[in-house]
Order: sequence, then C-alpha cells, then structure tokens
Amino acid sequence: MKNIIMFLAAALIAVCACQKQVPVTKDSQQIVYATAEAGVHSFGVTADGSWSVTMDEASKEWCEFVGPDYGSGMGAFSVKYKANMSDGVRRGLRRQAIFTVITDDKFTSVTVLFRQGGLTPNVEFKEEKYTLDGNSVESVIAVNTNLSVYEVPQIRCSVNGNWINDYRLSINGAELTISHTANSGASREAIAEISFTDCWGETFSDTAQIVQSVKVSE
Repeated sequence: MKNIIMFLAAALIAVCACQKQVPVTKDSQQIVYATAEAGVHSFGVTADGSWSVTMDEASKEWCEFVGPDYGSGMGAFSVKYKANMSDGVRRGLRRQAIFTVITDDKFTSVTVLFRQGGLTPNVEFKEEKYTLDGNSVESVIAVNTNLSVYEVPQIRCSVNGNWINDYRLSINGAELTISHTANSGASREAIAEISFTDCWGETFSDTAQIVQSVKVSE
C-alpha cells in the first residue's frame, strides 16, 4: 500500500500564496475553497511511487488541468478554472469540482472537493401565511428563488393535510400550485415546505402556513 501526502498551494492567476502541507490518510478527503473569480490553483502531492489525478465530467465545463495530471513521488498538478458567471453578468450558484488523486497500486486515493464561491441558493415563500378561498379547489402561492430553470426541478416540495389533493411547482420556481377540496366545514390549516440541497451539501428550506377559510354558500 502506498501513501499520499498532499499540500495545497493556492495561486490565483499568477499570484502565489504560501504553501500549507496537509497529511492525508488512505481514502481521505480535502476541501479547498476559491473565490468566484477565474484563477489557477496548484496542488502539491507527495506519494510513495507514481500517482495520477482525474476530475469528474461535470467539472470539465469550468475546470481544466494545466500541465501534467500525473507524477511520481513529490510533484504537483494545477487546475485552471473559469469565473463563476451564469450568463456573463449574473453570478452563478456556488459550485464544486471533484479531483481524485490515486497511486499506481490503486490502494490509496485522495478526494479533493474544490469549491468555488458564487450565489448562495435561496428558496423561500413570499409570505409566512396564505389564506385560501373556501370555495376554490386550486390555489397559487408565491415563491422566491434565485435558482435557474435547470436547478428548479431539484427543489423538494410538500404540503400536508388530508384535504390537499396535489401540488406542483412552476417551471421557473415562482409559484406553488395547490389542488384541494372546497371547505364545507370549519377553517382548516396545512403546512407547505420547500427545500433545496446544493452541491456543497447544504440544505436551504422554508415553510409557510396555509389556511383555508369556510366555503361561502351561493
């Protein structure tokens, strides 16, 4: 079994920072953070023998290796990354690349989670409480989010209450439509919840109180 020791040396564009040596045990994980601006980050590696590094496919859209992605003994690999922009103007959501360094005997590997700053995800109801018409069977409540249409499908929704038939979030995430029965009895309540877990593993959520008034006879 061969060991890997990684020491991370940050270099934003061409400005070098001091090196910090981080011992790494078998199948360990390191987290490295960078700002939303474009840059280059260098990773020093010390291993007992030859090693190589790979990155996950999704990260190749904004990261690329600069120079060799392999070495032997003490060496380094560098990654160039793009600025985190969603449309050239607006900041994109914070994101994560995964680099895996593995020795030639395949027994020892180090996973580096390279996290680039950006917008913090936001999902919340516009109001803390919504009052629904007792005569209606479908109601729409407003939602605030900075997620794109590609990320909205990852939002989880729930609305409790045995008088709730169904619910669905709009394509842009701005509205939650609730299908329910008309209310022929006393005022009743339910709780709506929305949540989103980003690539950093952090969950953002919000709840709202749903109250349906009594049906008005015609």
